[in-house]
Amino acid sequence: MKKILAILAVAFTAISCNNDFLELRPETQLGESESFWTSESSLRTFSDGFYNYVDRSLVTGDFTSDNCEHIGNPPEIRRGVYALPTALGSGGWNWTQLRNINYFINNIEKAELADASRNEYVALAKFFRAWFYYNKVSQFGDVPWYSNVLSTNDEELIFKARDPRATVMDSVLNDLNFAVQYLPAVKYKNRISKWTALALKSRICLYEGTYRKYHTELNLPQADKFLTEAANAGEQLISSNTYKLYTTGSPYTDYFQLFQPKNTYTDEVILARSSDTQTFYYTPLFTSTSNGNYGATRSLISSYLMKDGKTFQQAYPSQAQRDTMSYFAEFKDRDPRLVQSLVYPGYVRVGTTSKSVSDFAQNTTGYMIHKAVGPPSEDQGGGYRDVIIIRYAEVLLNFAEAKAELGTLTQADIDKSLNVVRNRVGIAPLKLPVAADPFQAALYEHQSDPLTLEVRRERRSELAFEGFRTLDLKRWNEGQLFRAKYEGIYITGLHKYIDLDQDGKPDLYVLKNNETPPANQISGVQYYRLNTVAGLSEGEKGRLLPYNRALPAFNTWEYVSPIPSEELTINPELQQNPGWK
Repeated sequence: MKKILAILAVAFTAISCNNDFLELRPETQLGESESFWTSESSLRTFSDGFYNYVDRSLVTGDFTSDNCEHIGNPPEIRRGVYALPTALGSGGWNWTQLRNINYFINNIEKAELADASRNEYVALAKFFRAWFYYNKVSQFGDVPWYSNVLSTNDEELIFKARDPRATVMDSVLNDLNFAVQYLPAVKYKNRISKWTALALKSRICLYEGTYRKYHTELNLPQADKFLTEAANAGEQLISSNTYKLYTTGSPYTDYFQLFQPKNTYTDEVILARSSDTQTFYYTPLFTSTSNGNYGATRSLISSYLMKDGKTFQQAYPSQAQRDTMSYFAEFKDRDPRLVQSLVYPGYVRVGTTSKSVSDFAQNTTGYMIHKAVGPPSEDQGGGYRDVIIIRYAEVLLNFAEAKAELGTLTQADIDKSLNVVRNRVGIAPLKLPVAADPFQAALYEHQSDPLTLEVRRERRSELAFEGFRTLDLKRWNEGQLFRAKYEGIYITGLHKYIDLDQDGKPDLYVLKNNETPPANQISGVQYYRLNTVAGLSEGEKGRLLPYNRALPAFNTWEYVSPIPSEELTINPELQQNPGWK
């Protein structure tokens, strides 16, 4: 038992080596000297370490959703083939961040501070504790709640069972409310404010409210309580008039430009993570051939509206016409966010002057992503730019969705939220009542309300490739979409020259995996071999199928992750999530 406690003590007291505050060396170990807690500069340095917990890689969340397809073997949730974690602290079951946050909260009382200053420090720590637990609950479901630092003498707490999700999320909501109350109402880019807390509250409460609503198998109470909290948080931020969407009045460039500058636009961006000292590059996510060659899916492209506000399916009622539509035609007269997110006919990459087409060495569907992609000089890394973590457009859509789920979304609500998002790109505003859309209705199994589905469409179009889609599908209980047949562009046939941008010159020639290109190759043509798991939907022609193998049905237990086996050995009270046994 002593050996086990020693292992756990190390796990709970380890402090991540990338925290800025580790550069300080007071008289004894950090935080152990009384003088440390009387120095406000020390407190500031300690709490600044929490900002290292803002994970830039959150923006890659769409890579495991129906917005993207991967070359070769797709992610685990796509195939249903998992490598189960075994080691302590693996698979996301790590509590170091929480230990540091609680250590700070427990010791801040020693500081000689005015109440307002102390509350602001505690509010910052509770903001990060709420975010930490939101991440843990969205990954594992029930988790143990700890509001104090554990020692080796706290055997009962160390070996306790997981606390119910409802209990943990009530505590998360309390932390968020404290943060909203005591953080400063100041507009920052890289720091946490009252406005950041409201934005995060709208995100977390929307997630929890919809998760409870759609996962009826869990019998979780008070879904409407969290949806109401999400709507109220969004309403408060909207009413403050602190933020607005970035726009210069150019609907075909503003959305793209939002993601381009080194120093992001704080009119819209509520929280960004700057990359001056740590490596994180937007561009290679989509241009490097070693990152998975992610391409957008036909499902995503089909969900974008036409410029006049009609659905793609209304503009082209024939299923046969849509199934065989050329890459060129699919981009015509569409929502301007489509051409600002994907390589389109006539595309000119930022930092260049010549037209180019979808590069099949860099994507696997033909729908090549260029949202947030910079100039060619960034392809191998470089070009540090702010990574956008929270922006105002998300809050507007969180507000609209929460109200729609509650059944209280009015035209006035739509006009100050969803239609503001549409207005930036010149899309016709949404007006009540909303007609049913068979495409959206067929996509989602657990929701049929036309208005709610229209809000979901807007969310998907506006936030594509920003990391939201995987968690959206999980909270809506739409796991079947992880196993859908993901399609790419239409190929008129193998061994045929295809003019993607219809400029009179061929761009693409598709072969089977074991075939060689023709002897007389044409300059400028990509000779693309389908890999061993790819195919075309009609055999010798049809939609590109980057992964053409059978997939198992999605199981409800896959919505949460497994606990590492060594954690279960040490603490039998934890119990594995159902299904992972």
